[in-house]
Amino acid sequence: MKPLSFSLACLALSLPAGAAPYASGVTITGLDVSFTLNEPADSLLYSINGGAFQSLDGSSKGSKLFSLGAPTDTFTIRASKSDSVGYTIPTGSTIASATSGLSQPTAEGGFRLISDDSNSLVRFNSVRGVAVVTNPAAPNFGNAYISNTAAGTTTGVVRTLGDGLYALKADQSDAFGYGNTAKAGTSNQLTFANSASSPFRITAASTGEIYIADFSDANGQVAKASSDLSSFSSVLHNTVTTGSGTFPVPTGQNHGSTTAVHALVTSSGLTVYTLDEDLTTFAATGAGSTTNRNTLWRYDIGNSSTPYSGSATPLASVLIPAATSDLDVGSDGKFYLMQNRSAGGEAGLTVLGSDGISLWDSLTASRTLLGNPAGTDILRNVQGGAVSLDQKWIALVLNNSDVAVVPMTNGVPDLANRLLVNTGTDINSGRDITFDAAGNIHYVSSGQALYRVLSPGGTTTFDTIWDGTNLSFAPIPEPGAASLAAISALALLRRRRSR
Repeated sequence: MKPLSFSLACLALSLPAGAAPYASGVTITGLDVSFTLNEPADSLLYSINGGAFQSLDGSSKGSKLFSLGAPTDTFTIRASKSDSVGYTIPTGSTIASATSGLSQPTAEGGFRLISDDSNSLVRFNSVRGVAVVTNPAAPNFGNAYISNTAAGTTTGVVRTLGDGLYALKADQSDAFGYGNTAKAGTSNQLTFANSASSPFRITAASTGEIYIADFSDANGQVAKASSDLSSFSSVLHNTVTTGSGTFPVPTGQNHGSTTAVHALVTSSGLTVYTLDEDLTTFAATGAGSTTNRNTLWRYDIGNSSTPYSGSATPLASVLIPAATSDLDVGSDGKFYLMQNRSAGGEAGLTVLGSDGISLWDSLTASRTLLGNPAGTDILRNVQGGAVSLDQKWIALVLNNSDVAVVPMTNGVPDLANRLLVNTGTDINSGRDITFDAAGNIHYVSSGQALYRVLSPGGTTTFDTIWDGTNLSFAPIPEPGAASLAAISALALLRRRRSR
C-alpha cells in the first residue's frame, strides 16, 4: 500500500485535540511518588502544593520518581509534547481503496508508533481484544489488557504464550510480572473454552476491572477479571450453552455468544451492554422475534449479585445476524455499533441514540457523500471500533490491519473528513481497538501478531493531579490557542472593513 499525491485544500479538519505523553499508574509510598510515563515527553514537570513546577527527566518513557515534603502534600504531574506526525494530522497523501480495507481512496493520517514492535511483550500469536483503563482513580490507570485465544509461539520476535489475558503498563512493560503466562480462571473460577474466540473482545470498567466477551459456542459468556488478573468470575448466568448451529437458543437463556461487551459502573450499580450473536428476543422472553441475532442488549444488574440471571432488554437490531460485530458507548450515552461487511452492502458503522434509535449510519452517509444511491459503504471491512473519551474521534481497525479515524461533531461522524493510517503491508486480520485517556490509539491485529499504540500528534499538555484524596486527569489548553483564535478573528474583521 503506497501513498499517492493528495491536495490538502479539500480538508477542513479541526486542530488536534488529543495528546501522547501522560503520567499513569501513580503510587504514593511514604514520601515517594512513582508513576509511569507512556512515551518520551518534551517537558515533564511536577508541582507540590501548587508551588513552582520542577523538572523531571522525560527524555525516556518508563518509571519516574519524585519525593514529597510531607505525607499530606498534594501534587500535579504535567507532561507536554509537540509532534507534527500523528493520526489526527493529514500527511498530504492519499491511500487507495483496498479489497480488505476502505472502499474509497482516503486521505492519509500520520503513522506515529509509540510502542516498539521489537518488544517481546507486544507480540501475540492469537490476539483478539484490547482494553485500557482510563479512570485516574482506578488503581491500574493506564494499564493495557490484551486477550490471547490460544497457546502458541510467535515468529520473528519469539514468544511462547498461553490462552487468556495479559497486562502491560502504559510504557508496554510488564504490569504484574506475569511474563508469558496467560491469566485465566482456575479450577474453582471461570475457565475459557479451547476456541479461537475465547476470550474475545474485552473492555475496562471505571473501577479498573476487565469485562470479557466470550464468543465461543462451547461456553459463550460475559466474564469479569480483577484489575490484577488474579481472579475471574461470570457476570451473566450461563443457563445453557448454545452449540454450533442451534438457533434460536432455548427460551430462558439470558445470553448466547457475545462478540462485545461494555460495562458501566455508577452509583446505581452495574449496567452491562452486549452484542450477542445467538440470543433472540424470543429466546430471552418467550415472545417476539426468533431471528434477531446480533441484537444490542442491556442488563440492568445494579447491585445484584453475579452471575446475574435476570432478564435483558433488547435495545436495537440493526446488524446482520452472522456479522462479526463490536460496540462502544460514548460519554453522552450514544451507541456505536460496528460490523465487518466486506462487500459494503450494509453499514459498517451505525450510531444510535441512548434510546436505541438510529441517528447515523455509514452506508447512508457514504451514498450521500458519493452521490450514488446504490453506492458501497466507504467504511467496509470494519473489525472493531472505539470512541475517544471526548467523542471527537472514532477509530476503526480494518480487516487489513489499517486504522481509519473519523472526526465527530456532537458524537456523529464526519465521514467526508476521514483519515486512514497505513500501519504497514496489508495483512488480515485486524481485531480490536481502543483509546487511552490521552487520546492514543491502542489496537491489536492477529495478522500482524501485535499489540500497538499510535499517537495523535499535535501539541498537548496533560496533568495528573493528586488533591490529597483523589487522583484526576485533565488536558491543559495550549497557551497560544486562544491568542490564535483572536488573531484569526481580528484578521477576518479587518478584511471585512477593507471592502
